[in-house]
Amino acid sequence: MSLIEKALGKAKTGTGSGMAGVDTSATTGRRLALKMPSPRQSADPGIRVTEAMLQNLGLRAPPEQEHQRASEYREIKRRVVADLRANDAARVIVVASALAGEGKSFTAANLARSLALEPDHAVLLVDADVIKPRISECFGVVTRPGLMDALVDPSRSVEDMVLATDIEGLSVLPAGAVSEHATEYFASDRMRDLLNQLRAVPNRIIVIDTLPLLQTTEARAIAPLAGQVLLVVRAEFTQQSAVESALSVLGKLPSIKLVLNATVRTRLLRYLGHGYGYDYDYHLSGRSGGAGK
Repeated sequence: MSLIEKALGKAKTGTGSGMAGVDTSATTGRRLALKMPSPRQSADPGIRVTEAMLQNLGLRAPPEQEHQRASEYREIKRRVVADLRANDAARVIVVASALAGEGKSFTAANLARSLALEPDHAVLLVDADVIKPRISECFGVVTRPGLMDALVDPSRSVEDMVLATDIEGLSVLPAGAVSEHATEYFASDRMRDLLNQLRAVPNRIIVIDTLPLLQTTEARAIAPLAGQVLLVVRAEFTQQSAVESALSVLGKLPSIKLVLNATVRTRLLRYLGHGYGYDYDYHLSGRSGGAGK
């Protein structure tokens, strides 16, 4: 058995209902009670969000389409928030895709932005795409320490690497240094401990942008640690067989939702901030529906 296979097996060990591999014991509950909520706005944000950043992340639509875009994400957010209200473990959300180019980073950024509007929560957007860290690149923090640095060196505090933005309610954890052993780190006890530390802030929602499930092993190691998984499917691009294979990889995780992305409508409704030349029309479905469309 290869090192990667052993690591993936370890990530699945001990998983049951709720958030797989993450401590939900009474001890964690006591730590949560001692933790202060994350502030929704920082007096000295580490990231000053520019118009170019918003455009590169696809967070800016033309004024005439902003209402529709916000409404689409409210519908996605409504179902995500319903899960986390029923299960505290669902505050950790992994955004994944079967293949590259399906818009998972765009979806993760827009979902995080929409969730940040919730007055009772603060959102941490985690860039776990350590091969193509688009979130880190767009926010201009690709050279800053982040997730991988905290995993490689247990003496470093992951909270010290969290960067507040000047968007109220939104912070970012960069991907950090590149490591050829990212899969093993993501499948390690250290990763579970790190997520427990981040999740110990009681009002925090964690949105994790990962790598493609069928092209890498890193995302397969992270997914079992999530309370809910959003699988992004790009219309007229993702083959049904790829969706089915991705769902097979995810197995029987507690909450898997499909986001249909990049449906072509009309030129009048088209907005191109995401860089693909498609419009985005989001539909959220349960695991059993929508995959073949």
